[in-house]
Amino acid sequence: MKLFVALVVLVQVVFAAKLPGQLKFLQCKRDTPDLGKCILDSLEKGRPLLIQGIKELGIPPIDPFVLPYMSVNRTISELVSINSVLRNVKTLGLGNFIIDSLIVNPEKLSAEVRYTLPWAYLEMEYDVGGQLLRIPLKSNGFFKGNFTDTQMAVKMTMKTYEKDGDTYLRVDKMTVKGQVGDGWVKMTAKNPELQFGADLISNFFNENPRVVFDAVNPIFVEFSADLFKAVGNQILAKLPAKEIFID
Repeated sequence: MKLFVALVVLVQVVFAAKLPGQLKFLQCKRDTPDLGKCILDSLEKGRPLLIQGIKELGIPPIDPFVLPYMSVNRTISELVSINSVLRNVKTLGLGNFIIDSLIVNPEKLSAEVRYTLPWAYLEMEYDVGGQLLRIPLKSNGFFKGNFTDTQMAVKMTMKTYEKDGDTYLRVDKMTVKGQVGDGWVKMTAKNPELQFGADLISNFFNENPRVVFDAVNPIFVEFSADLFKAVGNQILAKLPAKEIFID
C-alpha cells in the first residue's frame, strides 16, 4: 500500500508536466496561484487514468495493483524479523484514495502529501520465515486480507542529473509515516498438514492487529521507500526536467 502512496505523490508532480497528447488536460503551470489545488483537481480528473494505468509514463494500473514478485528480508530485533518471498501480489481498492492535503514546491523540488485509503483488499502467494513477537513465522501458502482506514503522510525531495544533453529529475529523499486503522487476514498453507501454523499466525494478527501493525511498521516503511525510488525514478527518466512544471 505504501508503494501506492509514493506513486500518487509522483503522479501529482508529473501531472504538472508537458504530458502526452490525450493527457494534456491534466497540465498545471508553474506560476499557478494555487499549484497544489490545481494538481489535486488534475489528479481527480485523472483518477480513471490512474486506475487503468498510463502507459506513456510507465505508470501501471493501480486498481487492481499487481506485483509479480517481491521479497522482504529485515530484522528489527530478536522479537521481530521477516524473511519472505511474495508472488502474484494483487491489491484492490487503491483507486478509492482520498487526498487530505498536498504541498508542492517546484523551486525546492519537493512535495508533501497526506492521504486516506478507506479500504484495501490484498491477496498473494507467500513463503515466510522469521519471528513476530511471540509467534514464530514459518509458513508457505496463500494469503488474503482486508485493511481499513489507512492514514499516510509522505514527504519527498528530488535532485537533478544530466543525461544525453538534457537535465532530468530523480527522487533523492523520501520519508513515510502512517498507520493502518484495522485489518483481518487469512492464511492457507499449501500443505494441509501445516495449516495449524498458518492459523496460529492469522489468529494472532486478528486478535492483535494494532500490536502487529506497530511492530512491523519500520520494515514496510524502509521497504516501500527503496521500492518507490526505483519505480519513481523509472517514471521521471521519461521526462526532462524542463518539461516539469511548465511556464
